[in-house]
Amino acid sequence: MSFGEKVKEALIARAAEGLALSVSVILIWVSFKVGPAILPALEASLSKSLLISVLLASLALNIIFLALFWVTRKKSEFQLKYGIYWDKDKNPHCPNCKIPIGAYNKYHAGWGYYCKPCKNIYPLTDAAGNNIKPEQAVSEL
Repeated sequence: MSFGEKVKEALIARAAEGLALSVSVILIWVSFKVGPAILPALEASLSKSLLISVLLASLALNIIFLALFWVTRKKSEFQLKYGIYWDKDKNPHCPNCKIPIGAYNKYHAGWGYYCKPCKNIYPLTDAAGNNIKPEQAVSEL
């Protein structure tokens, strides 16, 4: 994904958030202005049991939406360590496209994992930039 595409996605996400926020603010403002005029009419025409039923249904929907939000925002299945993504079974994945990558070998650019779709070699390096072997990386995961 190019830098321009990433910027475009971020702008679309921020615009959607801004739109949702502005609609929420307008709805809250309207309910504060219109609510006091409508509330006496609602109390007179609707029974208390119906109002409690609507309140409980609203509470149940909010709990369902919260649960759906929590499930969709779950943690990534990959862990980034030493410049490579690792899955829960300690298999290496490309840091760019996140597909499984092949064996750790010596290439013209040095030792590393080669990703065929990206055509890049990704070496295993620690925070100081020192090369490390896959055995060290897997043992420390």
